[in-house]
Amino acid sequence: MAIAIADRQERLRIPASKMRRLVRLILDGERAALKLSFAFVDGREMRRLNKRFLKHDFDTDVLSFPLEAGKGEIVISTDYAAAEAEKRGIGVEEELVRYAAHGVLHLLGYDDHAPADKKRMWRRQERYVRDALR
Repeated sequence: MAIAIADRQERLRIPASKMRRLVRLILDGERAALKLSFAFVDGREMRRLNKRFLKHDFDTDVLSFPLEAGKGEIVISTDYAAAEAEKRGIGVEEELVRYAAHGVLHLLGYDDHAPADKKRMWRRQERYVRDALR
């Protein structure tokens, strides 16, 4: 398993060891192999990326980009995570891990557009988040 983490923001400390643990848990649990890179960015950068790639002019939580075979990049907004964690009354580290799990599952083919697919994906996502935070 290869995982690279780029910290391109100044707001939060990135829980790199938990991110690595999470990726290991997901890849083992899904019997998958991926080389992943994570980029943690501020809201302004995420908005720029979201607009460029999805034509959405707003900050968002996470974007997943499948690259060449067996590789993917996940971009996470730390500003979005901090605001959402505060709103939900949880730790920001948990929210960052949740976004990472969500991004990895998307790269593995999970989708959350249809209600049944969303339920399946989120159930797996939350199990991996709990396990990674233990």
